[in-house]
Amino acid sequence: MTRTVGFVGLGTMGAPMASNIIRDGVHVRLLDANPEVARALSAQVGGTAVTDLEGLIGCEAIIFMLPTSAIVRSALFTDDGQLRAPLTTETLLIDMSSSDPTETLETGRMLRAHGLTLVDAPVSGARERAETGTLSIMLGAPDDTTAERAEVFLAPMSAQIYRTGALGTGHAMKALNNFVAAASYTAASEALIAGQRFGLNASTMVQIFNASTGQSFVTEHVLEPHIVQERFATGFALGLMTKDVRIAASLQSAVDHHAPVCEAVSTSLGRALESLGNVDHTRAYTFWDGE
Repeated sequence: MTRTVGFVGLGTMGAPMASNIIRDGVHVRLLDANPEVARALSAQVGGTAVTDLEGLIGCEAIIFMLPTSAIVRSALFTDDGQLRAPLTTETLLIDMSSSDPTETLETGRMLRAHGLTLVDAPVSGARERAETGTLSIMLGAPDDTTAERAEVFLAPMSAQIYRTGALGTGHAMKALNNFVAAASYTAASEALIAGQRFGLNASTMVQIFNASTGQSFVTEHVLEPHIVQERFATGFALGLMTKDVRIAASLQSAVDHHAPVCEAVSTSLGRALESLGNVDHTRAYTFWDGE
């Protein structure tokens, strides 16, 4: 019997993720803030475009891939805390967004009051791995049974699913992972700027980073194509990177941990975002180079 899944948020990551679920033989109901986006994807890969949350009633699971946890909550609840649609208790809700873990816990509490279950399952791997269905997924669930149930819906999008613990731990892990990546990006950018001003060749620097202890995902996949060659087109927005690092900083504070590196990276990204707007995150390099 064909499973039916709802997918909310068909942007840079959501569209290829939903497409992989459809290719796995699942019937997907597609919902986006822009109805034309849902209709276009339906025409391209299949599934059914719907226009509101009520169109997802009866789905076995509803997956959210939205910019923030506040938007996820707004998609589910009205401003006065009422569910936007009478979802059945059999429907599993899966937040794959880069959400704030403390807000995820509160949304989970609100949903439990209606007999609904939420899990968090943020991803890593960028659009390239979203397209190939090889994302890494960090799964936070209230118990093993719920985690096993969620994995059935997540499998078509993923090469590896990591169970991180209870609800909220997936989003905490994602924020901390993105902080580490952002710190690497910020440090690598500062090194490139200083090296070039001293007379070093940027491409040579990247080669040496990748053959030495400075090697990272950023030095291997970001520096040469997007900074040295000035493509600035990773598909990951500066606003999202800044948001994720700020979530990580908030988490550090919530657990009473002084984290000066996290604070410094957050401040540096914030200055670039204020100056450049929500461009590709790699363009922050041009702002720092001009300072």
